[in-house]
Amino acid sequence: MSVDSYPETLESQHSDSEERSYREMFSMGWPQLVTCLWFALLFFYFGNVHIFYSDIWGHVSYGEWIVAHQSLPVYDPFLALADGVKSIDAAWLSQVLFAKVYASFGVRGLSHVFALTVFTSHILFWLAFYLKTGRAGISTLASFLLVVISSSRIAIIRPEIFGTLCVALMLVIMAWSEKYDVWNRTAKPGDDTQNSGKKAPLALLLALYLGIPLIFLAWANLHGSFVVGLAILGLQFLGRVLEVGWRTRSLVQVCSDPWVRCWLVVTELAVCGALLNPYHMDLFLNSLTFPRNPNLKDVLEWEPLEFRDAEGIWFCASWVLMLGLFRHSRTPIRTADMLRVGLLSLAVIVGVRMIGWFSVVFVYAMVPHLTNVIPRRELIVPVLNDNSKQPVSFWYRKTPLITAVCALIVWFGFAFSNIATPLFGGKPRPLDKIYSQGTPRKLTEFLKEHPPQGQVWNPQWWGDW
Repeated sequence: MSVDSYPETLESQHSDSEERSYREMFSMGWPQLVTCLWFALLFFYFGNVHIFYSDIWGHVSYGEWIVAHQSLPVYDPFLALADGVKSIDAAWLSQVLFAKVYASFGVRGLSHVFALTVFTSHILFWLAFYLKTGRAGISTLASFLLVVISSSRIAIIRPEIFGTLCVALMLVIMAWSEKYDVWNRTAKPGDDTQNSGKKAPLALLLALYLGIPLIFLAWANLHGSFVVGLAILGLQFLGRVLEVGWRTRSLVQVCSDPWVRCWLVVTELAVCGALLNPYHMDLFLNSLTFPRNPNLKDVLEWEPLEFRDAEGIWFCASWVLMLGLFRHSRTPIRTADMLRVGLLSLAVIVGVRMIGWFSVVFVYAMVPHLTNVIPRRELIVPVLNDNSKQPVSFWYRKTPLITAVCALIVWFGFAFSNIATPLFGGKPRPLDKIYSQGTPRKLTEFLKEHPPQGQVWNPQWWGDW
């Protein structure tokens, strides 16, 4: 009998397939659930970080001075004993932003700026990891490793948070480019050095040739860590040169490789963008020579790495993890990744404050190897009213119910944060919960009532306050 005699059969099949397509579209699995839970916890944590009494307040004071005088200071306006010694304010734009926020929203505004900036940075880091792996669970694991390794640096409000945001933006573009800038380790000399039949889309080219220079234009005026970003870009170029040169043994092939030329031009444009600052080339020299300042010998975060400290423990654990991944992973090791990890490892050994930048390049380099070592599980959308199959385990299941739970977690993470509480009629966080416990607020009130005569000695970590 013809199927046309039963038109309801076709209609039922069509409706079933349409319903299944909608279920697949709006279904999530446990990786997305863990990811939402992780970022809800991060947002809640960053919103509750106390404002440290060091560093941030000096930057607010400099920003207020710049706003009041409508110019950058030639000499340090707060160090009378350094009168006549020229200074370079490498974070002037960050300081102006801090001063404007503090004048408009007070100390709570500074707390909100920190929470939103750092949270956005970690969202972008996760996106960069996801572009490299295509797996939400691995990307969340990498985000967790990043937070753990940089845990000693992650809760401090300072202009460096804007530098972290800039490097996160840059890594998203670089991870996107790696879908086209691939490397085939099995290729033989004389083969095409492009190693990819894909052509980079126009949006990626705009991000490389326009987006990255604009990032460095902002970065150079926000924080002196832009030199780290230039090193990351420069080593991407050098790594590609070494890979092509080692395989082809030909300088002509190296010079004609499209991605060698691409990273060279992008690095040059980034340098040009960074030069658009009030100090021009002097800012580069100051950022490179600043760690040699003898006054930094008494600052804890500029001391060499000690392996008994938390930073030293996580640094050693990172190298052990890297060696283990290299032992079991079958993913090619990119030369640029090893150059960046090696350079930032030396920087951490010299100055422990570089552990935050090391964690970024380390996790970015290890993500492909984590993906190769950890097996992939295909998630299944269960078929409704199908009793012929065995029940699907939670770890292999994608359902709209998990999607609803993810949405609920995201909502709770926002609704219970200190940023959202006043929006729903709640009380703002008390000031004693915003300032860190070591902030000398009572002492400050006493000194205001009893102004000191002459010079006053104070600990270095109270100087900014």
